[in-house]
Amino acid sequence: SGPIDNTMTTADTGQNIKTRLTVQSRRRLQAQQTQRTPRMTFHLGEEAFGGFAAGIVGTLLGFPLDLVKTRMQTQLSCSATKQLSTLSLLAQILRTEGISSVYKGVGPPLLSLSIVNTLSFTSYSYFRQNHFHGQDGWDYKNTLSGMMGAPIFGLVTTPENFLKTQMQLDNVRHERENMQKSQFVGEKQIIQRNKLRGKFTSSFHCARTLVSSHGIPVLYTGHVINTFREAAFVGTYFFCYEGYKAEFRQLLLGIDNLICSSVDNTNNCKTPWFTPLAVPMAGGCAGATAWAFTFPMDCVRAGVQGQLIPSSPSLEPAKKQGALEILKHLLQSKGFSGLYAGVSPSIARAFLVSGSRFSAYEGALWLCRWSGLTSSK
Repeated sequence: SGPIDNTMTTADTGQNIKTRLTVQSRRRLQAQQTQRTPRMTFHLGEEAFGGFAAGIVGTLLGFPLDLVKTRMQTQLSCSATKQLSTLSLLAQILRTEGISSVYKGVGPPLLSLSIVNTLSFTSYSYFRQNHFHGQDGWDYKNTLSGMMGAPIFGLVTTPENFLKTQMQLDNVRHERENMQKSQFVGEKQIIQRNKLRGKFTSSFHCARTLVSSHGIPVLYTGHVINTFREAAFVGTYFFCYEGYKAEFRQLLLGIDNLICSSVDNTNNCKTPWFTPLAVPMAGGCAGATAWAFTFPMDCVRAGVQGQLIPSSPSLEPAKKQGALEILKHLLQSKGFSGLYAGVSPSIARAFLVSGSRFSAYEGALWLCRWSGLTSSK
């Protein structure tokens, strides 16, 4: 009976081990699922707060250069201003229209971009971590994660871009109307001008006037081209950000190590000196790259949304051109370079805004964790 008992004991032991491993696996899986839900909840809260902060900071810093970009793209001002540089055109706007015109129409983008950045950072983080499992560095999955929210972004940004473009072009559309009669003195022509003022006093006034005449659909003029631009932009944006951040971190970490190796006091090496700069540098370069890639689509978008729309029902409505017609007109009249009109202020704005945007985003996440508002580590 001894061998039989030993055999049964061995079998029982193996069965017990197998059962114990199965129970442990189930417990581990349940623990992971239990930990995953609250972590994602807190994470989403951080992402939302970080995106909101990024939207406000980026919009306020970049709006003046966005105004210059729109003027260059549409070229509705007089011929003398068409060949001006970015700074010269900005100075002329300040001189002829006043400092308040630089932020004319800032209301819609300040509101919408705060919402869009909240949604974009949150959705990107969610899809990257839970569906596509994107990695740090140059990973195409980060592109897909960023593009997932584009249809929602377009619903918010199309009315914002439309009102912003209408407001930014409102003053120059009435330039000739605001010019008084010319007086000739000898061989010199003296042109007296009033301060350029458009017909819309605010973004709300513009929206109310156009909606009362044309209905709510007028706010979604250029919705298709704007949504495609959003998808291409955010996909490139996050793909390049993760890639540039990995590259800059490796480069700056090498600089930190080089500096630390030359310092006698090794305690100084515990705090990195240059590595934290990877975030704003990567954000700025990612924004500049994304804008350079999608700028032709934005130029067409500005042409579609910047068309003159009568504010009174009694006026004969102008025939609106679609994106393909605007693209064809730009290529025929200005060539391929016409699709990059105003690219200089756009790239400068993108670097400034994106660098500060990601800094505000990362700073907001750190503030949430440091203050104990969330439990993420």
